[in-house]
Amino acid sequence: MLQVMLAPNFAILNVVPNFIMVFVIINSMFSPKIRSCLAGFVLGLLYDFISQGALGAMSFVLSVLAYAVSSLNKDLFADSWVAQAFFLLLAAFMGELFHAIFLSIFGFDNDFIASLGMRVLPGSIYAALIGLVFFVIVIMSRVAKKRKKDARIFKGRFR
Repeated sequence: MLQVMLAPNFAILNVVPNFIMVFVIINSMFSPKIRSCLAGFVLGLLYDFISQGALGAMSFVLSVLAYAVSSLNKDLFADSWVAQAFFLLLAAFMGELFHAIFLSIFGFDNDFIASLGMRVLPGSIYAALIGLVFFVIVIMSRVAKKRKKDARIFKGRFR
């Protein structure tokens, strides 16, 4: 719903935020690999149906991106929030870049260099900024949930 109704209203210089990619990246940081890949495939297919690109391009990109993010985040970047924020920016850039490559291969984009400067770089920065907002919200909700759980355990020990 965000991608269809809200994203066109947030367009800055014809760059529309990709809420679906942001959701897939954030979901992949905190979910297992299979669930992340399935979410990436289904939401990518939904994005392909609502956009005017090649059918299946974004679903493939988001599936591979979800698998990579889920694998690498659990192994390399799970210790630091700063590393996860940087990883979010890198994942958004790689997703936008691979989608632009697919569109140029399939003939939907004539000038790859112009697409790189006018859509990929601003789109990845836009997605990373929106992703950071959602990332902070998810982290804060997890911290609040953990504190609530710890308070219940603490209360139960001293009855």
